Amino acid sequence: MITTGFVVGTFARIITLKEDYRQYPSYPNGFVIHIVTGAVAAAIGAVAIPALVTKNFVGVSFLALAIQQFRDVRRMEKVSLQELEKSEFTPRGSAYIDGIAKTFEARNYVALLSAFLCVLAMLLLPGHRLLPDVTAGVVAGLLSIWLLRRYTKGKKVGDIADIHIAKITFDEKDKLYVDDIPVQNVGLPAARERFQQEGIAVMITPRYADGGIVLANYGQRQAIVHEAARTFGLKRYIYMRRDFNTGRICFAMIPIRQDEAALLKLVAQVPLLESTKKSARMRNPQLLPSEKGE
Repeated sequence: MITTGFVVGTFARIITLKEDYRQYPSYPNGFVIHIVTGAVAAAIGAVAIPALVTKNFVGVSFLALAIQQFRDVRRMEKVSLQELEKSEFTPRGSAYIDGIAKTFEARNYVALLSAFLCVLAMLLLPGHRLLPDVTAGVVAGLLSIWLLRRYTKGKKVGDIADIHIAKITFDEKDKLYVDDIPVQNVGLPAARERFQQEGIAVMITPRYADGGIVLANYGQRQAIVHEAARTFGLKRYIYMRRDFNTGRICFAMIPIRQDEAALLKLVAQVPLLESTKKSARMRNPQLLPSEKGE
């Protein structure tokens, strides 16, 4: 029972540990750190119920200790990323770092809960025969992994906004425009010429009002610019501007790698930060408690 729960929980951590376009976590050291902590979480989740059944309350107390250790994982990731900010040409920003750190902590809980539910299913199954017990435990564990991943999966910029390549132009006063949005004065002729030859600009248009609220968040815009600059490299210059009338945001850059289609795909995949999300209840005045009520 414990072995099955441990394997299922560790598997849950492995499949949620992936290196994507952000190149994070790093390989191989980052992978080793998170797989080991995920295996520890799975082990604790797997032994929790047997410890209760056998009235071994000392073993259960390790659960509280583990939660503290997972908080330390979040703290470690946060400190590590904050130190890396010093070497980034375009910083991630504190909101993005906080979201990444919380995600890594939450994934350890996914491993713990999937192992816990796997063992619970095996315990509740009558008869206690090896093959049916293991089958029921694995099915329950995999189902819990699917549900937890679905629940914890966040939205991306492409879910709330339309994204397209925009045109870079300059007016007679040497101001850089992205489509019709004035962005930045570029005084040097060499810089203007380089922008016209090698510059790429992206326009992000929210589909609805709530999308505009999310894109207005400075941390969200900083995350978008960081991913673009870090993934495609930056020869020189990167400017971002928000249109206060329409809620659109745009940025222009001179990347090392010239690939407009890949840039659009990357911007669409940038996750929406948790700090930008608001409850539907708080957005709808009709759902709020009255001043005379609660």
